[in-house]
Amino acid sequence: LLIATIGQLFCTTACLTSASRMLFAFSRDGAVPGAKLWARVNKSKTPVYAVIAVTVAGLILTLPALWKVNIGTEEAPIYTVTAFFAVVSIGVLGLYLAFAIPIYYRWKAGAAFKQGTWNLGNKWKWMAPIAVIEILITSVYFILPLYPAGSPAFMRGFLGAPSAEDVPFDWKSVNYAPLVLGAIFIALWIGWHVTAKKWFTGPKMTIDLPQGVSSADEIALEHEHKGFHQPPEA
Repeated sequence: LLIATIGQLFCTTACLTSASRMLFAFSRDGAVPGAKLWARVNKSKTPVYAVIAVTVAGLILTLPALWKVNIGTEEAPIYTVTAFFAVVSIGVLGLYLAFAIPIYYRWKAGAAFKQGTWNLGNKWKWMAPIAVIEILITSVYFILPLYPAGSPAFMRGFLGAPSAEDVPFDWKSVNYAPLVLGAIFIALWIGWHVTAKKWFTGPKMTIDLPQGVSSADEIALEHEHKGFHQPPEA
């Protein structure tokens, strides 16, 4: 239990750090509601409001863990936190898909993609599709039903689950991760075509780059030292 608790602490710290950084970055580009507030930084250059927003959102998303659902019977109760499992699955699926999307589009762009200082050479041609396929296969595990009663009748044979006559379908046992994730994608698609594409123009450049240097080299310029970044040829 101690090891699991320490592991969760590190995971929470990593999630809080990355999520608040992304909220700050998207707010800086004006891509989210309330962007001016979330993009503010204090004297130590920390996006305090973005950190607070992510912390509150995390607390709200964790609340379903407090509600247990009986997926058994009154005589033999089996309590589980179905909603919390769905939240965790959605988080993992979202993380994987966030990696898969840019990998796929980089592969699709081919030679037209302008590479930065650090790149894979020509290895991206076979590494990118393998990475996307691996992510898709792994994601399947997080959309499968958690319990036999949550499996639709047509999937019972494929999953090796008991028949619907033996274990009737029950919405309390359903894995809601694919349903919620699908709804999120539909909402984002509608939001993009209805309004976002009319005002969002992409990332905003916050520094002036030297002539001949691409934005992909920006991080190299910030941490330039011998052997790390080679200036572009004249």
